[in-house]
Formats: sequence, C-alpha cells, structure tokens
Amino acid sequence: MTPPVVDVLPAIPALILAVTGLAVLLAQAFTPRGQAAPGAPFSLAGLLAALVAVYLLAARGGGDLGGTYVVDAFSLYFHALIIGVGLVVVLLSPSYLRATGIDRGEYYTLVLFSLVGMLGLVSCRELVSLFVSLEVMSVALYALAGLHRARPESQEAALKYFITGAFSSGFLLYGIALLYGASGSTSLVAVGAALRTPGPATAALATMGTGLLLVGFGFKVASVPFHMWAPDVYEGAPTTITALMSAGVKAAAFGALLRVFGQALPALAASWQPAVAALAVVTMVVGNLGALAQSNLKRMLAYSSVAHAGYLLAAVVAAPGIGVEAVLFYLVAYAAVNLGGFGALAALARQGREPLSLDDVAGLASRRPALAAALAVYLISLTGVPVSAGFVGKFFLFRAAVNAGWTSLAVIGVLMSVVSAYYYLRVVVAMYMREPLGEDAWAPVPPSAGLALGLSAAVVLALGVHPEPVLTWARLAARSLL
Repeated sequence: MTPPVVDVLPAIPALILAVTGLAVLLAQAFTPRGQAAPGAPFSLAGLLAALVAVYLLAARGGGDLGGTYVVDAFSLYFHALIIGVGLVVVLLSPSYLRATGIDRGEYYTLVLFSLVGMLGLVSCRELVSLFVSLEVMSVALYALAGLHRARPESQEAALKYFITGAFSSGFLLYGIALLYGASGSTSLVAVGAALRTPGPATAALATMGTGLLLVGFGFKVASVPFHMWAPDVYEGAPTTITALMSAGVKAAAFGALLRVFGQALPALAASWQPAVAALAVVTMVVGNLGALAQSNLKRMLAYSSVAHAGYLLAAVVAAPGIGVEAVLFYLVAYAAVNLGGFGALAALARQGREPLSLDDVAGLASRRPALAAALAVYLISLTGVPVSAGFVGKFFLFRAAVNAGWTSLAVIGVLMSVVSAYYYLRVVVAMYMREPLGEDAWAPVPPSAGLALGLSAAVVLALGVHPEPVLTWARLAARSLL
C-alpha cells in the first residue's frame, strides 16, 4: 500500500510555536542556578518566525491538512492576530514577572502552548480536532491562572477556571456527539451538507446539539449566563495572563464559533439566531451594569469584557455576510485595547503590588504622562468615542445587526455603550483630575513594556482614522469562510 501524501506546511506556524515552547523548557532546565533563563528572547524569536510562516502561507494561498486542519484566508487572519497578541504579552511579561516574583521558565512554555491551541481552534474543520485544540489551550491557561501560588486569589482563579472550563468542555463534547448522531460525521462540511435536508428526528437531534455547542462556546467567550468565572479569574490571574485571556482566548473562541456555525450549522440559523440574540441582549446589559459596581480595575475590565462579548454576539446573529466582517474587524480593535489596558497595569507593578483601584491611578498623568495618555486612549476606545478603533468597530457591529433586521440589538448596544462611558471615563478623570495619593509607589515603565503599549495605542488610533486596510482583509477572510 502506498502511504498517503500529507502536506504539513499548513501546520508550520503551530509547529514552530510548539517546538519553541519545548526549547524554552529545555533552556530553563539547563540554565545554571542563579541565572535568568532566556525564555522571553526564545519566545519572541519563535513568535516572529511563526508570523513569517503565516505570511509565506498567505503568499502560497494557504493549504489543507487532510481536510481536518485548513489554512485559508479566515484562519490566516486569526493566526496573525493571535501571534500578534502573543508577541505583545511576551513583551509585557519580563518586568511583570520579576516585579511579582513569579519569573519561572514554564510561564513562557505554557503561553506558547496556549497559542498553539488557539491556532488550532480557528483552523480545525473537524469537531473532534477542534475539541482537542480547545483542551490544549485550556489546560495551559488553567496552570497560568494559578501561577502566583502564594496568592489565594490566584489559586481561586485557577480552580474556578478549571471547574467551569471542564463543564463547558463537557457541554461542547456532548453537542459534538449529538451532531455526529444527526449527520454521521464530525466534519463541518459534511455536517452542513447533512443538515440541509434533515428529517424531523435528525432536526431535533441537531437542534439539541447546536444548543449544547452554544453553551460551550458561551463559557469560552464569557457571555451571560456563563460568565461568572470571568471577574474572579481576571482578578486572580497574573495580569499579563489576564491580557492573554481577554484578547487571545476571546478571538480564538469567536473564530471557532464563526467557523462552526457558519460552515456546519447555517441550515439551522432560524433556530440558533434567536438564542444568540437573547444571549447578546442579556450579556450587554449584565456586563455593563456589573462593571458600574466595580471598584477593582481588573474586575471592571472583566465585566467590560463580558459586555463586549454581547456586542460581538449581536453581529454573530447577522452572520453570514457583513456580520462576519464586523466581528473580525472588531476583534483586532478589541485585542489591541485590552492588551493595552491590562498591559498598562502590569507595566506599573513593583514589589508584588500593582494598581488595582482608582486611588492607585489618581494623578497618574503627572507622574507617568505617556502611560496615562495611552491608557486614556484605550479607555476612550472601549467607550466607543469617535476617532478610535472602538467607535469604528462598534459602528460596523451595529450596522450589521441593523442590516440583518435586528435593529433592537443595535439600539440596546448603543444605549449600553453610553452607560459604559461612566465607568471607563471615571478612570480617565482619576488620572487627570485628581491629585496623587502619597509617594510614587509604581515602577517606571520598562522599554519592552513601553514598546508593547506603544504598538497597542498605535493600532487603536490607526484603526480609528484609517480602518480600510484591516477591513479589506477582514472582508477577504469572511468570504473564504462562507
């Protein structure tokens, strides 16, 4: 028998990150005691090499690994975004790890393997492979959330994330089993073809499976009522990992959701669109109202993340077409803003402390003017003020909902954006209009973190002024999915 010829080139970016993760772990093992392991430089080199591989794959026209793992314009868009998120997180990490006393070699290995899982999530065109990718990402993040072993909040975060993640994986796997029973396949293309003309029993089975998949993805994107883990996990996890979860995990989860629902379940849109619309409404409302009551900045940004999941779900209802384009564009803007917001808090960490309240950032503009200006840009973008990436992204999200006939979702989204201005702008007010309390307790911004924050701010401003290049790329990615 002649063995089949398998083209492994589509998996090269993920393989580069996996090999780099192993190299970082070995480097840690062979580094003499008392010396710093080269985890950050190795990780940056691997991420840059993976980014180059993504570019070469795009020039090659993508590829297909046995019909299971596909590299098309859609997945390449997410590969570039996820690897970019990883680069910013690694740039933010060295100074934060030293300041908090958790500079361990396994940190960078776990970050890289979580990115491998994210790449698989957006590329897998087969449900079992997608589930394996989800677990690769999740297991690494469970460990990262509890990396600060001396803090009870960190241990609580890891435990809650593990328990809720296990439940969500169970729902997702049960949904996959029901879809397999309805279609006889776990391939997204085959499932989609089988459900175009289902019988009554098959349709009922597929609808139940779709509902369970929606629950599983709802946990991962932190939509209400599956969001209760987010505030505690975001607060307890190391801040750089919180940035990774808020930007990378949300992007990967929405990428997988769009691929599954767009390629396997379009025939059941009449069943899942009302459910997604209801989730969008309660997620926008609960997320924004929950953020209003927070005094801890990380918990406030966690509820903000919940609210933004609702904005994104409002456009998912409008998929396919302009809804997919809007989600893809907004995920880039949202990733830049959240990396900058959490990164600004991480950059100031000193001797195990970091700014977590309004009092901690009071008068920051007089002591760290550049950092305060960058943080103000991120918060203004989250609010949706014009000439920011957040405004342009929300405009496309809500326009997609209106064009698809879901005007009520757009109206609720606009009203909730107005509500969000209160809790975002009160941070800006504290930085610029309050006097500093006590002596300066925060660290100067290190060069690598300054570079990461500068890149994030530049992306936010550039997308607010000239969004067309990324929007064109998002449009091409959406077409390849559909």
